[in-house]
Amino acid sequence: MISIVEMTPNSFQLFQNEILHIENASFLSPWSVRSFTEEVDRLISRFLALKVDSRLSGYICFWIFAGEIHLMKMAIHPEMRGNGLGFFLLTRMIEEGRSEKSERVWLEVRLSNDAARALYGKAGFTEIGRRRGYYNNGKEDALVMTLNI
Repeated sequence: MISIVEMTPNSFQLFQNEILHIENASFLSPWSVRSFTEEVDRLISRFLALKVDSRLSGYICFWIFAGEIHLMKMAIHPEMRGNGLGFFLLTRMIEEGRSEKSERVWLEVRLSNDAARALYGKAGFTEIGRRRGYYNNGKEDALVMTLNI
């Protein structure tokens, strides 16, 4: 059974270790506890955790403001990848944005992250630009992708 848990200060403390484990297993430059805590407290931020049965299996963090959504962070536990969970989280984000009259979604993705780029393409995102030196202190470009909703 799939369920979504909205991250609040209390729920983040409860799931913090699992989230940090997924974060560290997923990113070359992982967010700190402080970064996640700031998102929990930020008014425009939505931070959702995905549970499959009783196991925390992923999360998504995005901002909704000014009629747009900006995907900040999304990760699926390495053992759970390839099962449609990332697509499930993207769909949930888009549904929340639509319910608040958002018209577009934006994201940056590491040029070398072929799996994420394929997922975003499957969801209908298109590449519209590049941010040179966006990752790793100027060492890797980000592709800017968007989806009109």
